[in-house]
Amino acid sequence: MTDDKLSTNASIDAALRLDGDPQTVKQFYADWAQNYDRDTSESVYTGPAIATQLLSQHLSELDVPILDAGCGTGLVGVALKAQGYGLVDGFDLSPEMADLAAATAAYRHVVGNIDMMRAQEDYPRRDYAALLSIGVFTLGHVPPQALAVLLELVRPGGLMLISTRSHYYDQTDFQSQVDTLLATACLTQVQTIWDAPYNHDGDAHYWLFRKA
Repeated sequence: MTDDKLSTNASIDAALRLDGDPQTVKQFYADWAQNYDRDTSESVYTGPAIATQLLSQHLSELDVPILDAGCGTGLVGVALKAQGYGLVDGFDLSPEMADLAAATAAYRHVVGNIDMMRAQEDYPRRDYAALLSIGVFTLGHVPPQALAVLLELVRPGGLMLISTRSHYYDQTDFQSQVDTLLATACLTQVQTIWDAPYNHDGDAHYWLFRKA
């Protein structure tokens, strides 16, 4: 990989250079949806497998509601299904990506056109036993403030599992957002795996929290 590229894959590199504007991101993934799985497969994308294995170490109940926030084409849902979880919902900003996730049959319910920063408007129940957001907290996609938004969708005592690409963590105030939520006793930090495999372009950190 050359110094001026974030990924050897042209589409992934372009995704990491988005400006975070929801409409820009939405259009980009509308265009990329049909080739997304191919491109991520070629990049040896291990994030979903690592995340679901970590969740299974702390959530033994299989028939509890789980939300895949920013589900994309459903790679996390497929990994959760392989672990035995059967009540998985998903949402994504891109309806094209959400349609592909629904086609995996790994989800109970999937919906597109959901802006993560406004997810409380569409998910007011706040009853999920666990929430995962894998591959979303990355450059050009959502700000670290989305962490607090997602926390509102989890039931008290529920788990929240987030991946952050290493360069996202280094270039944003994600740690500051975590520190604020910890200091206000909104959540506790269960486990963090630093610099773990993500894809062949780089590593990621995996954060497991419990809502107070």
